[in-house]
Amino acid sequence: MVGNGAAGEGEKAPRIWALLGGRAGDDAQVQALAAMIAERTGAIVTEKPLRYRLLRNLPNLLIGAAAPLVLTRESMQQLAPPWPDLIIGVGRRSVPAGLWIRRMARTRPVRLVWLGRPRAPLAWFDMVLTTAQYGLPEEGPVILLDLPPARAPAVEDAYLARWRARLADLPRPLTAVLVGGARWPVLFDADDAQRLGRAVLAERERTGGAWVVSCSPRTGIRQARALHEALKKPGYFYFWRDGRRPEDNPHRALLALADRFIVTSDSASMIAEAVRTGKPLCLWPMRESRLALHWSANAGLARWLAVRGLLTPPRNMRAFCDRLRTQGLVSFIGEAEPEDRLCAELREKALDAALARIERWLSP
Repeated sequence: MVGNGAAGEGEKAPRIWALLGGRAGDDAQVQALAAMIAERTGAIVTEKPLRYRLLRNLPNLLIGAAAPLVLTRESMQQLAPPWPDLIIGVGRRSVPAGLWIRRMARTRPVRLVWLGRPRAPLAWFDMVLTTAQYGLPEEGPVILLDLPPARAPAVEDAYLARWRARLADLPRPLTAVLVGGARWPVLFDADDAQRLGRAVLAERERTGGAWVVSCSPRTGIRQARALHEALKKPGYFYFWRDGRRPEDNPHRALLALADRFIVTSDSASMIAEAVRTGKPLCLWPMRESRLALHWSANAGLARWLAVRGLLTPPRNMRAFCDRLRTQGLVSFIGEAEPEDRLCAELREKALDAALARIERWLSP
């Protein structure tokens, strides 16, 4: 349980349940949104880690509020009164849990705020906060955000000082290269990794300084090795491995210490973290499968299907990146940086409006 704000004392404080599904990027968005709301309302946030059965793969239209079918017994046991005023979830798998909680609360009004793409009828939710890669129609409860909710990762003084000392001998400017990996329809093999390495070297020729590469769990060992072989000093390379200590990973430190960023285009959360630093950011567009289909649900039959949760558009990270590029928040690697950078003046109006509406819901 996370207590937030002076107004969170006593029985009158609104209660928020944050449904966590075990995917780090998704969970971080839920936690960030819950923290933002708690700061404004004094709400008490309780995190509910969920684990799933195989039936989670059934369409939400078939499962509905039947959470016991898709959640483990341990997960169901933690969904008990006192019921929350607000539930925050993300994606498809937690939808039955949110619906079940609202049904069990009966006469107590419980608001459902969802992130991303719920793959369910949009009318089931009080608010859906989505971003451009999901292609959902902007109607009913749907609010289109430029960036997913995110907070700057907590950075301990000792951790930051250790990385500052470790990188002190590298010439400036320091370019942080944040590397994701394959996630359908995005592809990333060893050849792609070598091309990324050559692009990083070309950028260093243009800007000077040094690079620091931070790989992620999705990067893959073959890809990481190929990228490492393509690069030349000066620089620092972090290979991600299971079991390594969190303090060995420079990712959080780089958000504070780097002068500029190169980020692969596969992760909206990773891109959002870098954008919010206000520092120059180049995106490296990752290759997609030839079988990938891109369409949005802005009109016609596609819109009708998406509103009813029958079919939703495939994930399209290029649409997300293009929206940021159009607004001058990012450039693609090899392009000139925007003349009028908006990063330092970033104002997320849609998110601010959504937070204000939620605040009104939770007001006594």
